Amino acid sequence: MVNKDHLRKGEKIQVTSSLMAGSLSGLVARTFTAPMDTIKIRLQVMPGMGFTTMVKDVLKKEGLRGFWKGNVPGSAMYVIYGGVQFSSYSFYNSALNEFGWGPQLQGLIVGALAGMTSSMVSYPFDVLRTRFAADRRVMFSKLTHSIYEIWSQRGIQGFFKGCLSSMLTISLNTSIMFGTYETIRVYCDNTREQFGERQWHHTLDHSASSMGAILAKLATFPLDTARRRLMISDSRSVNRFTPKIEIYERYKGRGIIRVGWQILTYEGVFALYRGLPLALLKSIPTTAVSIWSYEACLRLLVN
Repeated sequence: MVNKDHLRKGEKIQVTSSLMAGSLSGLVARTFTAPMDTIKIRLQVMPGMGFTTMVKDVLKKEGLRGFWKGNVPGSAMYVIYGGVQFSSYSFYNSALNEFGWGPQLQGLIVGALAGMTSSMVSYPFDVLRTRFAADRRVMFSKLTHSIYEIWSQRGIQGFFKGCLSSMLTISLNTSIMFGTYETIRVYCDNTREQFGERQWHHTLDHSASSMGAILAKLATFPLDTARRRLMISDSRSVNRFTPKIEIYERYKGRGIIRVGWQILTYEGVFALYRGLPLALLKSIPTTAVSIWSYEACLRLLVN
């Protein structure tokens, strides 16, 4: 028996059920990947330090708890992002079904819209998570203190620094992820009778979400690196995040394209992909666990 795919074109899911399942899926995914997320963010914003050195540095200076810095805003972000992403995906998927687009095109468009919506709603928590995760101090910052610091320096704009670029990055990421996922699942469904007994077909069918995550991450990672640096560039205490303060001096008043160009010019193309292997390792379980838990929750809620 083939399990029902609630992300398929034409599936009508109540937004409340999708919101609950999506929120829980985000929290479950966050639980599995928080330490990898911390190291990935530090690799992106701290030039010159490799993965092994970074891990040793965190353990030596901050202890095991250091890998979970930013867990509170990070968990809140994942819950909000997951809930809004899947519920808006269900809403847009149902609303746009009457246009008669093919499943692949609809997957791309609906995925992009869902990514933009979830990114905008959860972005302030992403800013807080990035600052917490990148903070190299032994002491843990208080959430209220970080909120006050951002508010006093930039006001409401400080919580949405780089939001437009984030919406672009996440919409591209989400559309590629869902579009790839939908394309592979449609192909496997259409060829099940012909190839269903073969191992490669079975493997392809069950790796749709992982393949979508890999392709999406490869396409958008440079934008994400520039965006992370943009998030902390306005801080009055950049030395909390990196000893190379002069690099961030060049980012003052710049947009994401100029920041990306600065990284490319002064550090080379590979700097735009610092932390990519870890991000791929993180993306595969995050996407797989997120979609699996979303489907599992919906089966409990709607059946």
